[in-house]
Amino acid sequence: MDTQFLRKFGWTSILIAAVAAVLAGCGKEKQKPPLRIGYQQGSSSTLPMLAKNENYFEQNGIKTDFVLFTSSSDGLNALKSGKLDLGVSFGTCGPLTYIAKGADFVIIAGNLSGGHPIITRAGEGKSIRSVSDFKGKTVGTPRIFTSDVVFRGACAQHGIDLEKDLKLVEFKRPNDVLEAVKSGKVDIGIGASNIIPLALQAGLDIPLWSNDLFPNHPCCRIVATRDAVKNRRQDLVRLLKAELLAEKKFADDPEAAVRAGIEQQMFSEKVARGLILEPHQMFGVDPNRKGVLKMWDFMKKIKYVESDINADSYIDTSIYYDALQELRREKPDPYWENLEKRYHEQNDDQDEIVCH
Repeated sequence: MDTQFLRKFGWTSILIAAVAAVLAGCGKEKQKPPLRIGYQQGSSSTLPMLAKNENYFEQNGIKTDFVLFTSSSDGLNALKSGKLDLGVSFGTCGPLTYIAKGADFVIIAGNLSGGHPIITRAGEGKSIRSVSDFKGKTVGTPRIFTSDVVFRGACAQHGIDLEKDLKLVEFKRPNDVLEAVKSGKVDIGIGASNIIPLALQAGLDIPLWSNDLFPNHPCCRIVATRDAVKNRRQDLVRLLKAELLAEKKFADDPEAAVRAGIEQQMFSEKVARGLILEPHQMFGVDPNRKGVLKMWDFMKKIKYVESDINADSYIDTSIYYDALQELRREKPDPYWENLEKRYHEQNDDQDEIVCH
């Protein structure tokens, strides 16, 4: 190196520049990629889309890459193959079914409970007052959807034999069920929350809701890969903080969720209002461990799955709980205190906090 250069600038300046270059390189190496998040268009994505629209993810220091899927099975297959880090709107039944078949998923939170419509053609819903009225009918149902499990479980509880008492037709997507009802191929359709506006636009009846068959049942759990839970736990905490802020925003200002539906999911205003403001839907980020385990037992009793695994080992409520505690410290508000109470009611065994 030129000695005059060294005399002019000095060794100290060179060392400082070298150290700065190394630190800059280290910073780049430590920067993590965005969380890859699978979702479906519909009310099940209301909270994450609201969080996105309000910039809550960025405010909490988390980058996201949302990937749209048209069916739960396609999204869960992508999650299983490692193409996603988590899914936010693939139901409860779907993830549990995949877990029963060997997928190493972890349920860490929720987005939606209840709210799946049971549909008939216009004027025919008057005769449907309970699941007992399904006897003798042709019923279309979307396989591996939460509403499918709720329907089958309700039939079992009312002594309805799916092979003898009605004709069952299975479909891949709720939209296919909707079309089958419209065309008269089935008498009754077991829907999902994302078809609510389409059913209303088509003039169909909604005589019952999934809540009527299984009150307050969980749906659309946030499910992550085991690898994401292990290696990106703090990122998941930040993600759930953003979702919790969205839940509070929805409670304070439902119109913000309507705007998010229009801007992020490209809904018309009419569709956004009909879908997002439907009162049979309950939005909440709480994992609802007890509800998930009840759904698992439900699935085993009706032989929807046959597995001896401990489903509880695939639920981690601690990530949600940590996110809630951080918000309680950072943004004190009675709303978080109510969620604390809800957490213990829906997740604890007796009075003990469950952290897996």
